[in-house]
Amino acid sequence: MSALTLKGIPEDVMNRIRELADTERRSLNQQAILLLERAVAEQPNSFGTAYRRFREQHGPSPLTKGDLSGLRSDDPGREVRL
Repeated sequence: MSALTLKGIPEDVMNRIRELADTERRSLNQQAILLLERAVAEQPNSFGTAYRRFREQHGPSPLTKGDLSGLRSDDPGREVRL
């Protein structure tokens, strides 16, 4: 089993992990491992995926293609779909 040492954890984050560990009756180490496991298991959303999910929940976009003309794109060949 590997070991990891973390330095510079913000006090509010550390306090929250302690609270969670106490509430769930886990050691601080067990709680930190659980939170790390959950974090790395999550699939990061691309902007397109997040936007589609948002549109499914909130309806069609009020934007038109002209509204997007001034936006910078890291991929100039990529089409923006509304």
